[in-house]
Amino acid sequence: MRKGLELGDFQTPPDLTDRICKLLSCREFEPQILIEPTCGTGNFVFSALKHFPSIKWVYCVELQEKYRDIFFQKVKEANIPSSTKIEFHVDNIFTHRFSEELKSLLKDSNSQILILGNPPWVTNSEIARAGGTNVPEKSNIKKLNGIEALTGKSNFDIAEYIIVRLLQEFGSFNGKIAMLCKQSTAINIIKYLHRFKLRISRPQFFLIDSKKEFGISVSSGLFVADLGKKGDKICEIRSLYDGKLIRRFGWLDSKFVSDFDLYGKYNFLEGKFPYEWRQGVKHDASKILVLEKTADGFLNGYGEKVEVEEEVLYPFIKGSRLREHEVFETNHYIILTQRHPEDDTDTLVRYPKLWNYLKTHAEALDRRRSRVFKKRFSIFGIGDYAFRPYKVAISGFYKDPIFSLIHPIDGKPAIPDDTVYYVSFDSYETAYKLWKWLNSEDIKNFLKSIAFLDSKRPFTKEILNRIRAPEQLLDVPFQMELL
Repeated sequence: MRKGLELGDFQTPPDLTDRICKLLSCREFEPQILIEPTCGTGNFVFSALKHFPSIKWVYCVELQEKYRDIFFQKVKEANIPSSTKIEFHVDNIFTHRFSEELKSLLKDSNSQILILGNPPWVTNSEIARAGGTNVPEKSNIKKLNGIEALTGKSNFDIAEYIIVRLLQEFGSFNGKIAMLCKQSTAINIIKYLHRFKLRISRPQFFLIDSKKEFGISVSSGLFVADLGKKGDKICEIRSLYDGKLIRRFGWLDSKFVSDFDLYGKYNFLEGKFPYEWRQGVKHDASKILVLEKTADGFLNGYGEKVEVEEEVLYPFIKGSRLREHEVFETNHYIILTQRHPEDDTDTLVRYPKLWNYLKTHAEALDRRRSRVFKKRFSIFGIGDYAFRPYKVAISGFYKDPIFSLIHPIDGKPAIPDDTVYYVSFDSYETAYKLWKWLNSEDIKNFLKSIAFLDSKRPFTKEILNRIRAPEQLLDVPFQMELL
């Protein structure tokens, strides 16, 4: 974990800020006003002043007061003309109120604005875990529905929040925004253009070598867009270093796609998947509820030998197993405290060994923070579908879309973890037919054309639901899973 993570504090190397400002200055763009919303020691500011002599007003916001003296010392050393107005506000960008003088100037003149910077590349949850408080007031900024918010999709990137806020504040003015961020942040900005009502055009994302520039391994780059009017819903991805076009992503009519050229070849597979994709069981207590089968019996994550009733133990399949095309065996088993989310866990007393084990580890189980665990010792992601014997499954995390056929193990249905999406069947023939078809090259290429492979979880229920299945796959004896 890098120093300063509790604030998302990463200073941008001067070589990189110079390269970025040189790129922007080649676009017949002459801004008079510069806004740096997370200024730090000011590397972006001084690069901008070097490449844009047209700048007459610099407006900086920075949370940490320690950077102010460093910044103004660099101002003296840079011999900036006295006619250039510089404001440095020690404030939190989440709550900062931009001056009325700044807004009046933008409204009453033809001044162009450049919003430039490197906001934190961390999520609100990551900052909170590191002990930081540099996060906005909690809100469901993407207006997710209840279950999405509860299961973690409301965790958001700090840079995304800052960029959206700046676009909403200054999007009606003439100028540009150019912000370093993770690629996933740029993707979300384009994806939620309509929801956020953003006025931008000509969006581009210039990939950087984040290992070289920042010493970290994450897909990142410079998000650039024109302000002042609504325009393209398509974003080009290029290399910052040579400008080479890599691919285009964005909205094609009502479809959000990751690779326009690839999608053009495989969009005949766009549709609605006929079965419901389920996510594996969520428990947030793997050391307690997941057991390893050894020659000496079942051991939990603490190395303790565990004896519970056979009725509550089921074969457990971790997402990491789904590099295999078929799964026939496992050494891991999970304790299922419910068969349906509404089951009363107080009735577990009928399993005395299990009840004693759960009571022994009650303190740790009670510390689980997710609101999906509504009852003591409960789990989530369970229902009749979980107990069907055959499952066609995919890990959400891997970049290569491999579908696995999970067989029953020891006469019981195997239960995937919550990194897995699956459909389940009573019929081996139906499961086999679907599994073979999903592993075809056409499906693989279609998924790559709509999924963002650099995302933490490229393959989600939303992505998988877009697969159109041929009619011959729909001849199944149990229709309850058909949508």
